[in-house]
Amino acid sequence: MQLTRRELLMLGVVTAVSATPCGWVMAAVKTNYYLKNKNELLNAFNGTLEGVRAFIEPEFGKERTQQLIRSALRRFETLLPTLPDVGGDRNWDTQYLPIAAWYVALYEPMKTYGKTAEDVGKLMYELRKYELEHTPPDILTKQGNKLFEPGSIKEMREWAAWTQKKEYPANWIATFVEGDSTHFDFGYNYSECALVKFFNAQGASELAPYVCLNDFTQSKAQGTGLERSKTIAQGDGLCNFRYKFGRPVTQNWQSEITYIRNQMAGKAEK
Repeated sequence: MQLTRRELLMLGVVTAVSATPCGWVMAAVKTNYYLKNKNELLNAFNGTLEGVRAFIEPEFGKERTQQLIRSALRRFETLLPTLPDVGGDRNWDTQYLPIAAWYVALYEPMKTYGKTAEDVGKLMYELRKYELEHTPPDILTKQGNKLFEPGSIKEMREWAAWTQKKEYPANWIATFVEGDSTHFDFGYNYSECALVKFFNAQGASELAPYVCLNDFTQSKAQGTGLERSKTIAQGDGLCNFRYKFGRPVTQNWQSEITYIRNQMAGKAEK
């Protein structure tokens, strides 16, 4: 499958939404973040849908693909104003909630064609992988390097401490983990995940584990050396992110999918 230049450029809108965050704003936000940024968020999803079209049209055909895309866009528009408040511009992780809404918006029409949460997860995983493979390496390297700068580390410590104030019930709750100078440079332990809360509220908890797999794709592209053995989305009590500059990232869809399938099967049996 090969995206056209137009499709690739449209998909590139996603980079602005899902790139590694740096910097966060302490000012209070009283407006609805998602409505304030509605045009940008719709443009980002439209860009993603161009990539979806290129991936699924060979199987679905033009007419069904167009119907699915229209349904997904309508659903995303209805979801936007209802997305939970986690601090808006104060919170660099706010950007991931609209992306979670992409999954829900796509999942609902794709289910009518017999597709599963895993199918949606795989589609979005391949789109993100394709995008990163077609992003200039110098941009990815710059993004990855910035994550380890002292200023960024300081901001991440402050952000994690802020989440522990629990000002927003729908938010992530994170603890910053200092590096040990050998196995990792820094890390996070998340005890609560806003994405899992959102998927649960939408009755689509089965989507959550697949979103997390994109973390490995991004870390590999940026050279940030992510390792993670636990996620809330897979039924663990926490997410244990550990980053080490330049370490090869060995986890990916192939390494994790069997475990996820077993976890999903276990939940279905209960």
